[in-house]
Amino acid sequence: MTTKAKQTTPATAYPAPVVLFGIDSRGKPKGARFGAAFAGLAMKAASQLQLRVLPSNDPKIADVAARLPVGRVHATGRTFVPFIRRDLYDKLVAVAAIGKDNPSAPLAATATAGASAPKPSGSGPNLPDSWDKIGLGDQVLAQESPDDGWYDAIVLEAHGDMFTLRWRDYPSGRRIVRHRNRLGLLYPGAKPGVEAGKSVKPTAAAKQDKPLAASHATNAQTLPKDWLEISVGHLVLARDDGPWESWWEATPIERAGDGFKLRWRDYANLTPITRSRFDLALICPEAA
Repeated sequence: MTTKAKQTTPATAYPAPVVLFGIDSRGKPKGARFGAAFAGLAMKAASQLQLRVLPSNDPKIADVAARLPVGRVHATGRTFVPFIRRDLYDKLVAVAAIGKDNPSAPLAATATAGASAPKPSGSGPNLPDSWDKIGLGDQVLAQESPDDGWYDAIVLEAHGDMFTLRWRDYPSGRRIVRHRNRLGLLYPGAKPGVEAGKSVKPTAAAKQDKPLAASHATNAQTLPKDWLEISVGHLVLARDDGPWESWWEATPIERAGDGFKLRWRDYANLTPITRSRFDLALICPEAA
């Protein structure tokens, strides 16, 4: 006697058509699946809760979504979409790129108004020119900790002013969550003028601009809003010449056109460096 093989594909194992997931204000991942009867309610709640909506119309998405808890339809707030493990959340982020190519896959609250859209794969990095334009796929700078340097990072998700990022050079590493005002901006245009690493010969005017030793607190408040505003005494980010390509706080002490000689803020005993203004990165003035 023959028996009919039971179909156990991810598509049949996961009957719910909609997934909600995201990061809360404390950086904790959350996610849930909702059946067809509650899909409309879930999508409406996603905007209010600042969560992503991901339809399960692809087997790879369905396979991950099947591991999520069922959403608590009659609950409110964080109990509506419960917390999930970080590894499961990371898998959702990874498969979300599949749904992004499907026109029937809406994304709710993935970027704030005015944020730039992610660039297609294979193009150069998208570098926002202001903090209110940071969006999905953008390349920015982020700190691992206050005692560590800044490193290149890619924006994966945006929930209001909170962003989920991955390190550009360590795509499989753990995700981090940062407020937009805690991110650094790289110069977004072509780089005219003095090339990075060229010797800077200060003019007489530049020498007159050379400041007296400033306190840490003073430097922390002198944050330029754009690259043309950078001047002697401001606080910016400069990349060191080491193999890790890390960025550190630095203060211009001499200027020659678009070229600067800078002193590392926290390592004043090290030899000053020279950089073009267009090879410097900006710290958000509102972070002071």
